Amino acid sequence: MRETRTALAAWHLQHSRPECLVSYFDPWQPVARQLDLLANRFQAVKALCDNERDNLATEDDALAQLRDSLAFHLLKACVWWQVDFSPRAVTGLSAPHFMEHAHRHTARHVDDETMLDVMTWQHYMHRADSGHIMVTGTDPLYRGKTTIVYGIDGHRGFRFAMQRPGQPLAWNDITHADFIAASLNARALHCLIETECAAIGEWDQAREEHIQATRHHARHFHIVGQADPVARYATALEQFSRCQSRFGRSAFENIVNHMAFAVAHAAHEQGLSLAELLRRGDGRPVSPNMVDSLKRRAHAHVTTGTDPLRQPELVAMLNRVETGFALSDGR
Repeated sequence: MRETRTALAAWHLQHSRPECLVSYFDPWQPVARQLDLLANRFQAVKALCDNERDNLATEDDALAQLRDSLAFHLLKACVWWQVDFSPRAVTGLSAPHFMEHAHRHTARHVDDETMLDVMTWQHYMHRADSGHIMVTGTDPLYRGKTTIVYGIDGHRGFRFAMQRPGQPLAWNDITHADFIAASLNARALHCLIETECAAIGEWDQAREEHIQATRHHARHFHIVGQADPVARYATALEQFSRCQSRFGRSAFENIVNHMAFAVAHAAHEQGLSLAELLRRGDGRPVSPNMVDSLKRRAHAHVTTGTDPLRQPELVAMLNRVETGFALSDGR
């Protein structure tokens, strides 16, 4: 058993580092998957640390540091994408206990200590000063000679700036609630500066569709187990059908898949087939194609929106959920 725990610890030290799990500056990466990875790996690594303590073994310092790093980055990711986060609901820890892990990480990493301060108390910032901005990084996906720089200001808002060679940084005046909104606006302006891009309408659509998507992102940790999963799935599906930008379609496809999984999870919890649960909704006719599409989307969420370590158990759960139509998929 000791050998198994040692092997698991070694695996996590190699594969569960936050830099391997989350891409803060790439808005195309699915939000759901990155949040699930951070939350699940924190739980897994914490369990290994707790097991060492319960067995009176010396805590593995590298593993404890990884646990603390994952705590900090889970908090950072929720601020980065404006996701509702309750430490007790997500991790089972009280807020003070969870923050102990985050603080132990930032005590070892001065840049992250500054980031935590900017995201929370702002002892080091000119609080409420939109002109005092902490630079967080540059856009890795930009093209051309104009660099996109990102930052967080004294209002805890996300900002961007453009910088050309030999010229000073010029911060845009608009404050954004989350990083993705800042990124989409930055890329729209960058497109105009560099190429006088004729596809600016695509960026306008993406920004509008992101505003709708943020309402779903904010409730990421509430989606499974929430009331009226069928109605919420239908709403997301309808919003997805209206998306016109590539970015909006990509974001909403992930959201719809997550909602479909929530419906399947509700059916599993209530001991109902998918058809039975759908019929309890608005009373509309339920077809085999409708149910099969929902189940395929639920499976797609497991594949593209969850930690691979959780996927076998989630797939097994989905496979136990019957469609309610004998000829649809045999269940």
